[in-house]
Amino acid sequence: MIEFKWDHLQLCSTDAENTAAWFARCLNAEIVRRPGRVDLRIGNINLFITPLAQAASHDAPMKREGIDHFGVTVDDLDAAFAHLTRCEAQIVEPIRQIRPGVRACFVRAPGEVLIEVLERRPAEMTFQ
Repeated sequence: MIEFKWDHLQLCSTDAENTAAWFARCLNAEIVRRPGRVDLRIGNINLFITPLAQAASHDAPMKREGIDHFGVTVDDLDAAFAHLTRCEAQIVEPIRQIRPGVRACFVRAPGEVLIEVLERRPAEMTFQ
């Protein structure tokens, strides 16, 4: 059986800095700064914030402010994708490489719930 584990909740905001400040002030979230972005951590929960203008510039399935999707991780994305296909899950985006060490696909559950299924592996360093 494939084990799906919690990974993150993705938010879209017209003002990521203001959103992060609100979560820090009101919910005691830890602000996590990364190059070009601001994210949050509440306990063991990762909240990723995508500026709405950035979300609209990608082929994002949803382009509105609020919760965009949640993410789960699996050890074997190919097996999970085959399982989801057999279960007749609505595939929104097939498996693709996000960055070195990270592959993902998107499915939609009833109620327009968007789910990112990720496989995270240590990135391999290559020298050319």
